[in-house]
Amino acid sequence: MVVDTQNEKPRHRIQLDKVGVKDLKTFLITERSGLRHHLIPRVEFTIDLPADLKGVHMSRLVESMTEVISEEFSVYNSVEELQIRILDALSEKHSYSRGEIKFEFEFGYAIKTPASKQRTWEVCDVTASTVKEEGKPHTHEVKVDVIGNTVCPHCMANNHGLTHMQRAVGSLRVIGVTEDIPTFGDMIEVIEKSFSSRTYSLLKLEDEMLVTKQMHDNPLFVEDVCRNILQNSKEKFEALTLEMFAEARSLESIHKHDVIAQGRIVTHGE
Repeated sequence: MVVDTQNEKPRHRIQLDKVGVKDLKTFLITERSGLRHHLIPRVEFTIDLPADLKGVHMSRLVESMTEVISEEFSVYNSVEELQIRILDALSEKHSYSRGEIKFEFEFGYAIKTPASKQRTWEVCDVTASTVKEEGKPHTHEVKVDVIGNTVCPHCMANNHGLTHMQRAVGSLRVIGVTEDIPTFGDMIEVIEKSFSSRTYSLLKLEDEMLVTKQMHDNPLFVEDVCRNILQNSKEKFEALTLEMFAEARSLESIHKHDVIAQGRIVTHGE
């Protein structure tokens, strides 16, 4: 006979907002817009716990995710679709009023170098989470971090065209319902076009010359990059209903500190 101690009354009857597993790794396959991606996300999977229950059945959280993903390694249209299926599967095994699942992973994509037109693979960081709550539609939050660069316009204007350059990180985080969440590729495109120039893993000499010229022709403060991300997002996703947050972080080359700028914008599908 199995004794479910999780169902006993706790000593202190206090409701907990999130109980679950963290830093669990898994494997999944998605295919969207004709592109297939193999991902190994780090997973955080939590549900709320009523005040009158001692604990959750942790194995059921992992079991729900594993059973969905292990369906002959099915290919899913999106990370969001997979997360919805996992949360729905858990609701059949374990009661909860609010559940959340978050994936953190590296996302690879191919682009061509600007002058030599050689193919190069780039990688950015993605965090994607889905919330299932009683009486509400599934909501998603997706954050993408992309590396670019900046050139200081203030130093250039006061130093006969000489200035400092640095790598920068642009972040875009969107929140919305399933049908309004953009693709990772579209989010990456919005961020990359917001820098002084894009960065590339592979550059031949002719590419280096072109990128350097692009940077100096387009000097930007970190504030400019942040505003560019917001404006480009507004134009790209104006037909969607989204809350969007942008951050630009400049990894300063002549200082020992970084500088940041943050902002928010909302589109209403108009």
